[in-house]
Amino acid sequence: MMEALRYEWVRIRTIRSTIWLSVIALVFGVGLSFLVSMGISFSFNSSEAPVGEDLAGIGPGVVTQFASIGLPYFVAYILAMIGVFAWGHEYRHGMIRATLTALNSRTASWVAKFLVVGLWVVFVGVLTMLGSLLAGLVWLADDPVRLVTGATAGAAVRTLVYTVLLTWVAAAFTALTRNQTAALVMLFLWPLAVENVIAAVFQLVPALRSHAELTRFLPFNAADRIVDQTAEATSVFGEPLSLVGALMIFGGVAALGMAASLALFHRRDA
Repeated sequence: MMEALRYEWVRIRTIRSTIWLSVIALVFGVGLSFLVSMGISFSFNSSEAPVGEDLAGIGPGVVTQFASIGLPYFVAYILAMIGVFAWGHEYRHGMIRATLTALNSRTASWVAKFLVVGLWVVFVGVLTMLGSLLAGLVWLADDPVRLVTGATAGAAVRTLVYTVLLTWVAAAFTALTRNQTAALVMLFLWPLAVENVIAAVFQLVPALRSHAELTRFLPFNAADRIVDQTAEATSVFGEPLSLVGALMIFGGVAALGMAASLALFHRRDA
């Protein structure tokens, strides 16, 4: 197992796409937080409202680029592409044969790939959030205690969990299809288009309108609730979903995809 982990560690940090995507995620996340914090600071300076009171609840928004209040967390999608390329490059360039030749256990290779990708994404995600927090402190340093709070830490942890699960879903789909182009298309098409179309159909078709709340069980709608803290849940699978319910649904999708990819990884030729 250690050989597989070392192999994957060398592979992931020597692929140019990994470095480029990590840098893009870091620059995009920190840059957006910097701009948002600058805008908030200017709005404070132009009003007579006490800065300390207005900063309450801003911390989670700054470190997640306001994904905690319902906006998409684009950094997660950038990092999820690392999961796509982790498997996609292997099949696109035929490197999977070299991988399976160097490692005599397919299970160890599969586990190492998902584990190393997950740890890399967590590392870059933490760096991005720390940089975002520092960007916020540059502009909102008048009351840092309200910016660095337990709620901020909680939002960061929830967002990291969401990012890792999204990356694993993308990686599992790539391993299933062995086609990185299809995986990249579906990574953005399904959450940003397909699920929105389904939700629109439930709203527009009279016979389905009374069941529109069922769309909360769609995988990426559920995933959004892992990060989104704008509404309090009344029950695990109520409307809106609780954190536990969201983790069960999206985590279940990730687990099923990963299990299927492992099974096919053992059954199919390289």
